[in-house]
Amino acid sequence: MPKAIYEGIYREIRSRIINGTYAFQEMLPTEAELTAEFGCTRNTVRRALGMLADGMFVQPIHGKGVRVIWLKGETDMLGALEEVESFGEFAKRNNAVASTDVKSFEHLICTEQLSRRLGFKVGEELIRVVRVRSLNGNARQVDHGYFLESIAKGLTPEIAAKSIYDYLEHKRGVKVMASRRTVSVELANDEDCSYLDLGKYNCVAVMESQSYTSDGILFEVTHARTHPEIFHYRVNSKR
Repeated sequence: MPKAIYEGIYREIRSRIINGTYAFQEMLPTEAELTAEFGCTRNTVRRALGMLADGMFVQPIHGKGVRVIWLKGETDMLGALEEVESFGEFAKRNNAVASTDVKSFEHLICTEQLSRRLGFKVGEELIRVVRVRSLNGNARQVDHGYFLESIAKGLTPEIAAKSIYDYLEHKRGVKVMASRRTVSVELANDEDCSYLDLGKYNCVAVMESQSYTSDGILFEVTHARTHPEIFHYRVNSKR
């Protein structure tokens, strides 16, 4: 079964849940109705519903159907820790307009110090990019990214101002597979205060991401320093 088919159905139903078309505690249309709507097999619909259940969007109830259990939070901005998502994709999903200002773009060789800190091999060619990311015209995140040049070959500041992931996936044919993330809170430094309108806040949320290709190659390490007002994530837990 083509993965794109059931993933497309999953994304469509998830979008309807998030925008309220399928409300909290409401039952989804039956499998037969969804099969007819999407023109697919019941097994394809079940795969999509299984993904929604894994993400805690729905709860299958034996003999009754599938109930929506996703409840919109107080904030309008909600990140997704379970998925490898670009800043532009995050903005689009949250109905916001994203823009990027590239502050620094340089080629460098990985030193022993960088290797210990980032995980790249000594001597590997890297591209370092510093970007200020804005939502609806407000600077909300500073990204310090290191990219393996052999994977990101041809990357330019102009591309970095649009979408590095779009370039890698659609122009370079890179399959981004997984990302390991570490989240912490730090006092804001001078750069944070200069680039972000922190107002009453004296700290930023910091997410370090190590991203890998489908071949298991580390191709990106990024430290994203984010304004507290948009740093909201929901993590699902099961007993």
